Amino acid sequence: MPFEPRASGPVAAVDIGGTHVSSALVDSVGIRGERRESIDADADAGDLLDRIARCGREHIRRAGRVALAVPGPFDYLRGVGDFRGVAKFARLRGVDVRAGLAARWGWDPAKLRFINDAEAFGLGEWRSGAGARAGRCVAVTLGTGIGSAFVDRGRCVTEGAEVPDGGELHRTDVDGAPLEELVSRRALRRAYRERTGRSADVAEIADRARVGEPEAAESLVGGMQVLGRALAPWLSMFEADRLVVGGAMAASEDLLFPPLRRQLAASMGATEQVPDVVRGALPAEQASMIGAVLGTSSEVGSTNE
Repeated sequence: MPFEPRASGPVAAVDIGGTHVSSALVDSVGIRGERRESIDADADAGDLLDRIARCGREHIRRAGRVALAVPGPFDYLRGVGDFRGVAKFARLRGVDVRAGLAARWGWDPAKLRFINDAEAFGLGEWRSGAGARAGRCVAVTLGTGIGSAFVDRGRCVTEGAEVPDGGELHRTDVDGAPLEELVSRRALRRAYRERTGRSADVAEIADRARVGEPEAAESLVGGMQVLGRALAPWLSMFEADRLVVGGAMAASEDLLFPPLRRQLAASMGATEQVPDVVRGALPAEQASMIGAVLGTSSEVGSTNE
């Protein structure tokens, strides 16, 4: 389903990830002219801003505003990096990203607007992907960490008793431990190493589970059981119609989704309606760019705005 920006004219969308930055022009046709450039999350601020600016420059010239999806922690209103407690972008901590990019593009800083990347992904999938036509959709990204978005008819809910603090699932604890220490790339790798004494990445663990290695399957199932326990009360309180799972680990949906569905059913009980569990339908960067445009519009979007 094409996305039609409510603001006049096309919007330049930029998705900033830990290993690359993507940009495109988003208009009534959809996403056009997508570009991608590698970045080093440990690079100094000047190099990072130069690469982001270079990737987006072609689209900036043809756009009326810029929508940027950025991982947290980040001050989205001010456009200033925080990145405390995460293993990336340390040299952007305290840096005015809005001013730095605006200067490189020769733009008015007020035309640059920012949104959390997980929220952008959720909004993009709600608008044009696997969450389409869902009244209330929860999106979760599984990779180096856990991102989340609680989308109510095109707006991310970040406050209130029906969502975790800030709408961020990773802030929750399970059995006294932070969720990301139990369900993330590093957590699943650690679980497998503890069972076998061998190191492997998640994709390799999944391959080993498919050929019948019990320790590999147990590592994945255990992670999904924890995720299901963490998600179940929030899905219930939010009255979610659909759960969209994205991120690198979603590629192993054949192994991850069945135990996740079983745990959700067990945790929510027979009287609760377990939402559909589906994989994100769009490439993650495209979902985030569509969602960034939607979420930074003046009409609908994130409560970060």
